[in-house]
Amino acid sequence: MGAKGLTLFEVVLAVGLLAIVLLAFTGLQVTSLRAASQGRITQSLVQEAHNFLNDLRANPQSLPTRCTSSLTLGQRIATCTYTPCKAQADGTLICQGVASQEATAFRVRLQVPKDRPRLDLETVVYQP
Repeated sequence: MGAKGLTLFEVVLAVGLLAIVLLAFTGLQVTSLRAASQGRITQSLVQEAHNFLNDLRANPQSLPTRCTSSLTLGQRIATCTYTPCKAQADGTLICQGVASQEATAFRVRLQVPKDRPRLDLETVVYQP
């Protein structure tokens, strides 16, 4: 007479296989949550940097006081440097050997150098 149902070996094998699959999905979920968290941090930092640079473009007179070697963006230490430039009639910039009082524009570089995310943005701020 043939026995109906599963043997203990088959049940243990099925439960073991299910455990391995669930463990793999759990690892994927943890990785996904970490990536999403890092993405939110990066997006917040980029948005704050974008706002900072837009404020500099809107108010270029504040450049020397706001663009410093140590400022805070999104609870991270950032550096802001600027180079005086002259804008040519064709739109090109000449930034070598230009004194601040002769500048018609400034090349601004904003960096968050440590930790993750690293951020390095450049823009041009024109003086009216």
